[in-house]
Amino acid sequence: MIDCHLHLQDPRFGPSVGEAMETARSCGITRFVVNGTCPEDWPLVKALAHRFPEVIPSYGLHPWQVGGETESWLNELELLIAEDPRACVGEIGLDRWIRGHDPERQREAFLKQLRLAEIFGRSLTIHCLKAWGTLLELIRENRPRTPFLLHSYGGPPEMVADFADLGAYYSLSGYFFREDKADKLATFDRVPIDRLLLETDAPDMLPPPRLIRFPVSGKTGPGDSNAFNHPANLIAIRDAAAARLKMDPSALDRLVEANFARWYHGSSA
Repeated sequence: MIDCHLHLQDPRFGPSVGEAMETARSCGITRFVVNGTCPEDWPLVKALAHRFPEVIPSYGLHPWQVGGETESWLNELELLIAEDPRACVGEIGLDRWIRGHDPERQREAFLKQLRLAEIFGRSLTIHCLKAWGTLLELIRENRPRTPFLLHSYGGPPEMVADFADLGAYYSLSGYFFREDKADKLATFDRVPIDRLLLETDAPDMLPPPRLIRFPVSGKTGPGDSNAFNHPANLIAIRDAAAARLKMDPSALDRLVEANFARWYHGSSA
């Protein structure tokens, strides 16, 4: 199994990250795409990639971080991408939900990172909230030659085909199996089967209690303010996705691995 999007550098893991990785590996999870969000956490992502061979590093300026970045952020990002051929670009994107956002600065940062991925031929991971029309327009105008992942796609159902025509992949998280997210889960029924990936987004996007096989802090409900998502919950997400697709879980594993191989720098990595 492959977790195509998570944040092991998050301070909520802290010293327990080794234990979390050991548990996830014991569940059969073989690769983890760890996404950085800002210059401050990029070194942590790099360190995790050195410590754990299963970690694929990804570096990007998240739209929530736009406005607080250092002047040298783009140079720092370019150096990290250049020095490691495994590295992806992400998490980047657009977000109109976050309070105080600057749409123009987000757009500028997004396009700069899109070009960086193009220069180095790296796969992209994209975050988007309430800016799907703008994102579609930007990707049409600046179509990446490398594959891009729309992580936890929550956009309009009718845009799935539009993004797919431009080369998009889509990662499904356990969060969408909550009852109040049924519409988002239904959107994934439109995703081409050869573009489907899975993610935890750990420590965020806590799944519903029935999919939390590895609770953190001893509770499994959203009412626990200390609860967060464990990467080993991917196994329950895989099982739930397989049931919805009416597939054997092992067949879904093979499908996701094949899809991942095409997304990851467009290679057979």
